[in-house]
Amino acid sequence: MTTTGNPERKVGQWGCMSVIVLVLLTAGIWVGLVGKDMIVDEPPALCGGQIMEEDQTCESYSRSNGKTTDTFGAEEAANQQDTAKDFFGWIVVLIGGTMALAGGGLAVMAIRYRKDD
Repeated sequence: MTTTGNPERKVGQWGCMSVIVLVLLTAGIWVGLVGKDMIVDEPPALCGGQIMEEDQTCESYSRSNGKTTDTFGAEEAANQQDTAKDFFGWIVVLIGGTMALAGGGLAVMAIRYRKDD
């Protein structure tokens, strides 16, 4: 028994592939936008778990001897967090872009190499 000329079979094969392509494209775009938001947002200046005001300084203490190991202001604290946030934001953007490209590539391959019964 052959299924030549059966339109239901062709629709079923492309139907499954189209769902996978749409999920990859949608997830890739969403993850990329989350990464973009990570890069663009301004982080608060934190000292431990507390949010610092502009004129405050933060001191780090050594656990072994209790002496001050580091002192920094609110601007420096915000810059350190912004650098880390930007680094991870670019990683998230790259992951989202890879997912979207995979979805697009899969769509091209599915169309190019489909069986024409």
